Amino acid sequence: MSAQVGVALELAIERLAAGGDGVAHLAGLTVFVPRAAPGDRVLARITRVERRFARAEIEAVLAPGPARREPPCPYYGRCGGCSWLHLDPAEQSRARVAIVREALERIAQIAALPEIEHVASPATLAYRSRARIAYARGRVGFRARGSHEVVDVERCAVLDAATETELARVRARPPRGEGELEIRGYGERLEIAGRALAVGPAAFFQANRPLWERWQQLVLEACGHGARACELYCGVGFYTQGLAERYARVIAVERSPSARDARLNTRAEIVEAACEDWAERELGAFAPELVLLNPPRTGCHQSVSDAVRTARPRRVVYVSCEASTLARDVARIGHDFRIARLVVLDALPQTHHVEVIAVLECV
Repeated sequence: MSAQVGVALELAIERLAAGGDGVAHLAGLTVFVPRAAPGDRVLARITRVERRFARAEIEAVLAPGPARREPPCPYYGRCGGCSWLHLDPAEQSRARVAIVREALERIAQIAALPEIEHVASPATLAYRSRARIAYARGRVGFRARGSHEVVDVERCAVLDAATETELARVRARPPRGEGELEIRGYGERLEIAGRALAVGPAAFFQANRPLWERWQQLVLEACGHGARACELYCGVGFYTQGLAERYARVIAVERSPSARDARLNTRAEIVEAACEDWAERELGAFAPELVLLNPPRTGCHQSVSDAVRTARPRRVVYVSCEASTLARDVARIGHDFRIARLVVLDALPQTHHVEVIAVLECV
């Protein structure tokens, strides 16, 4: 049967795609199905059809796959905050590793990858120390899946206790009008692995509190020791502090207001500038042995990748939150570098988001 919008069809879910949806095939089309699990047999209604793919929504799970579970949250399905609460945590981990491997093989065209290491989150629920919540007409919670509607959420399964308290505080006196705000279960001073960190109210910071110390340790170990290192997209200096203990001279670049926190947090030289501008002008002259990259989900600007390729540092450590842009940037940095190590972290359990540490060595 061909896929037509509005038609309900039986589909067999084969795997999970990078965006979190289940993948099925029908009459030459790839069909993406949210909230599906590998091995599911589902009745799904087609909602969109394009030349090479279609989208569908589950109407009934006819036979559950082995990794499907009852979601540990009464809001799941309506709330858009989590995408994989219906999956066993072990399957989530397997899928993240597979997503990273597929992106590097397909986009970066790398056939021979090192064995991908995996680091699980110490907690898969009650781990988030930061979240963006929405409010409207007295409701406080999260945006509905695929909608601007606010789902009123009394308790969130992935928030840690301190952040849950912040949610309760906002719910007790809902803001007027409509909008969004960030809540977090920590103040403007943190200590991680014995290092003090200033984290301003507007600063980005990783949400998985139980993973902070191990995450930082993995990146710093990958960076090694030496004379000169450069960190691009340094944020508040989560890695920069430790990097300055390992290298004699460190230049760290950040454009956002987080640069002001970084100056408080480390003895490294903090440059407040756009990484693409600074790297194009200065990276080659600095001649670092190490470049540490920690870009946003959109990845590195083309000029950053070009500057790294031209500078030829001994090692590049790339911390990525998006497998596709990691793969694109690895390809741009070029064949003079090989991937020596890959580590996938379960940074945001119950979601499809992936965090990867890639270690590239100049050959």
